[in-house]
Amino acid sequence: MVDPNNQPLSLSAKLLTLLRLRRDAQGFTPSARDITNATTPPDQRKPAVSHGQVNSLMNGASNNPRSSTLDALARALGAPAAFLLPGWDDLTALTVYQETPEARETLRLMKDLDPQDIVEINTKLREVRTRRGLSTDVPAIPPPPPGVDQPREGRPRRLSLRETAERAADDLEGL
Repeated sequence: MVDPNNQPLSLSAKLLTLLRLRRDAQGFTPSARDITNATTPPDQRKPAVSHGQVNSLMNGASNNPRSSTLDALARALGAPAAFLLPGWDDLTALTVYQETPEARETLRLMKDLDPQDIVEINTKLREVRTRRGLSTDVPAIPPPPPGVDQPREGRPRRLSLRETAERAADDLEGL
């Protein structure tokens, strides 16, 4: 999920991406209230991030939160906090880096290697993935669970901003 104009993802786009990846069995994304509640530290009653702040960040009205806010949101959404920082759009790589000490060691060992040595390492990794029946195309943002983007019965799909504008223009032309 990279911006079609090859622009870095905004904080609100990253939050919406994480929500989309965390849909429940019925296909519903966590609400701002759910996220707020999930930021509550185990030994406290008050959430680390307010409902209003979560809404402002998700809607793009606020885009410069404190690092403690980003950390709390990342924990609530089960993602590496670095993903919510500007310029760090590769959720898959950040997750592997955060969760796998061996991957961190591999990256450290790449320091000072020539580019052709790193290409050789990539080639070996692709061979291992192929041998294990895994795809060699690993997306930066994992795909959502199956059925996530399918409309659910009983609740209409929300229109995008572009679709809403097109409908408004069509209505105005009809006057």
